[in-house]
Amino acid sequence: MSKRTDQKVAPPSNRRTLSRRAKEAQQSRQLIIGAAVLLGVVLALLTWAIVDHYVLQPRKPVATVAGVDIPLQTYQKRVNYRRWDYTNYLAQLQSQRQQFAAGGEEQDFLVQYMDQQIQQAQTSMMTLPNTVLDELIDAEITRQECDLLGLTVSDEEVQLELESQFGYDRNPPTPTPTPITHTLPITVTPTPTIAPMTAEEFDQQRTRWAELMLQSAGGFGEDDFRGLLREGLLREKLEQSLKTGFPTTEEQVHASHILLATAETAQEVLDRLEAGEAFEDLAAELSTDESNRDMGGDLGWFPRGQMVSEFEEAVFALLPGETSGIVETQFGFHIIRLVERDPSRELDESTLASRQAQMIAEWYEGRRAGPEVVRSWDSTMIPTAVPIQGY
Repeated sequence: MSKRTDQKVAPPSNRRTLSRRAKEAQQSRQLIIGAAVLLGVVLALLTWAIVDHYVLQPRKPVATVAGVDIPLQTYQKRVNYRRWDYTNYLAQLQSQRQQFAAGGEEQDFLVQYMDQQIQQAQTSMMTLPNTVLDELIDAEITRQECDLLGLTVSDEEVQLELESQFGYDRNPPTPTPTPITHTLPITVTPTPTIAPMTAEEFDQQRTRWAELMLQSAGGFGEDDFRGLLREGLLREKLEQSLKTGFPTTEEQVHASHILLATAETAQEVLDRLEAGEAFEDLAAELSTDESNRDMGGDLGWFPRGQMVSEFEEAVFALLPGETSGIVETQFGFHIIRLVERDPSRELDESTLASRQAQMIAEWYEGRRAGPEVVRSWDSTMIPTAVPIQGY
């Protein structure tokens, strides 16, 4: 059988060209797929970074109180606000100091006082990150306790508190003219009357202040400030509730003392007392305590916790009418006489307020240290300082 001579056979070189083109096309497809995959990964990473930065990180807790998180965003805004507030406060102190310094030596004591205030404010600014954390933890503790007690703060109460911050009074008292009773021809210069702030003026000041605060306090706005006022009002109500039932009486003693500089002098006073000389006379003659020696060394009534420990231990161990031996303290050498004792005497207003403040501080300290408070804070959460504009 004869072979067909009309059949076309591709040259070997053409087959190699087609194979190379196929490989090139396959490589191109692989490059496109790889680029698409890489682009997808990049987009996914960017999306994750955006979500993490703007959604997840702000919600990350700095602390948790009984299962309720305190978000990082809330903490950072509060730190920025406190920085702004303290910066303005420091500027006011510096301005007042300059005014006092210009008054000459007569106002040196005021300059020294302002220096102390400035130093305290600067120290407070240094500890702001930790202070704000405790502040927010206390606020959440307060809110939860108020929920249990049924204590609330209305929006109207917050509004009234905001108005008082600006010195605005919805119902200012009517000025009462002072009657003139003299009959001599004296020219009286009337005292200028300061017009009360109007509602319109209050709104204008509040708006300007809120705009400046929002710009300078890292996004801390008026709603945030109202929340801060609500926290304060809630705490006031909780503290008042905690004070309910707090004892207003304590064991107290009424005592007198003679304070001497040396043990030898104190022994001489003891010898003279034993010889029959009056305690009051010796106190007036020899006591170095100028605050009461002219009253016979009378210290009045006081409960425990107001005297140094050595003095307190000695005086509360005496019976009415008894006199102690020599009691040494950091102030010198005392001879103490107990005048009378009352196991349940009403505390004076100042001491009661001090006792209540101590009780409240210990209550919050105990709650902060309890297992329901979990701190997640670290120094990387402190916000970067923002440019400050004064108001």
